[in-house]
Amino acid sequence: MQKVKNEFQTILVFGLLLFFVTSLYSNEQVIYLKDGKVLTAEIISQTAFKMVVKLSDGTTREISKQDIKKVAFKEVKTPDQKDKNPVVPPTPTPEELAQKEEEAKKQQIADEKAEKRKKQIEEAKRNRLDVFLGLGSSNLNFQGGNFYDQVIAIGSSLGQEGGKFELPTEPKPKGGKASVVEVRYSWNRYVGEIGGQSLTSSSNVQVVGTDGPSNSTFPKIVQGSYDVSMKHIYGNFSYSVFPHPKHDIRPVIGYHQFWTKTEDRNPFTFGAGSASSSFSDQYFGVIPTSVAEVLKGYSYGVQYDVKLGKFEIRTGLHILQLHGFGTYSRTEYTYAPGNGDGQTNGIEVYNKWVAKGAILDLKFLYSWNYGVSFWLGLNSMSWKYTFSDTSLTIKNEDSANEDPVQNLVLGKALFESLVGPGALKETQATTFLIGATYSYDFNK
Repeated sequence: MQKVKNEFQTILVFGLLLFFVTSLYSNEQVIYLKDGKVLTAEIISQTAFKMVVKLSDGTTREISKQDIKKVAFKEVKTPDQKDKNPVVPPTPTPEELAQKEEEAKKQQIADEKAEKRKKQIEEAKRNRLDVFLGLGSSNLNFQGGNFYDQVIAIGSSLGQEGGKFELPTEPKPKGGKASVVEVRYSWNRYVGEIGGQSLTSSSNVQVVGTDGPSNSTFPKIVQGSYDVSMKHIYGNFSYSVFPHPKHDIRPVIGYHQFWTKTEDRNPFTFGAGSASSSFSDQYFGVIPTSVAEVLKGYSYGVQYDVKLGKFEIRTGLHILQLHGFGTYSRTEYTYAPGNGDGQTNGIEVYNKWVAKGAILDLKFLYSWNYGVSFWLGLNSMSWKYTFSDTSLTIKNEDSANEDPVQNLVLGKALFESLVGPGALKETQATTFLIGATYSYDFNK
């Protein structure tokens, strides 16, 4: 009796323990039977004496606990439990390794370029003042004097009788002197310049034609020479779009003003006189002439600098948009000794201009020592004119039979519409310069 009681207690404890454990492990378990069989099944339910399991084929089976030797419960991982065997990432293929190596090279090249560009920008930083002085020769071909002579000559020829006319020849300018001074300040990407030029040249004036009283004509010659001078001041501002220690390109804007004038005080005029009157009307005289012009306006363009060791090339192209005015004054004083006759004629013209052109500037520099450089330069300027407005004054001692209003109206039309536009010339100036530059670097 005692033995049966002990077996009953053992079965009861085993059943309670099995029930408790299976409540924690509801997955498939391994059941070892006393007859040697092994079952893998899911425990569905149990009592103190029996167990109902679900086999892997889906069927259920009831097993007496007296027939069970032991039950092996599979371990259930809790969230906090660490895997004793960590997952090892898969070994990359050769293609993946090659791709990663290529990406690493590209990234390295990109990093090297970024570092190199950063270094170039740092090396291109400037804080320097340059002062340029230069002398040389110039060839200045100013359209002013010949333009006015052409228009007035054609107008005079149209208004005279008996085939009288004047024909000015194209002047041939001669070389003159040039000088330039310029101050340039460079700070990092910004460059500012102010400067001035002085140019001189000379030209010959020659007018041929016929003149004389109303019933006859005789040869007429006007001969002389005049000097031309031009003053030019300017200011430019530019910004480096790609700073580099060896080369630099900068868009530039600027302001320019030009003063040009000629003073011809001694052109000589001579009339041979008519043979029928024994040259009694032969005359002599002078025609002092003055031409002046003022133009001002803005410019835009580009500047490009290149460094080659101790040598440097600086270039600039500036497109000019100008406006201004021009004046012309001519008075003819003549005297005929044979008959004691004298005469004075004069004309004054005021024109408003619009002009468009360009300036090309080129400098070759050689860096010497102590901040001193020597340079050679070429500067070329040119612009063309269009009319904005014209007014004129005519002075004539023998104007009693002339209509001054008609003369002024015809003269205005002559300049602005009839002859003037076709007689317009291009003003050009070319200079060759040699000079020295002193540079002061504030970073040193």
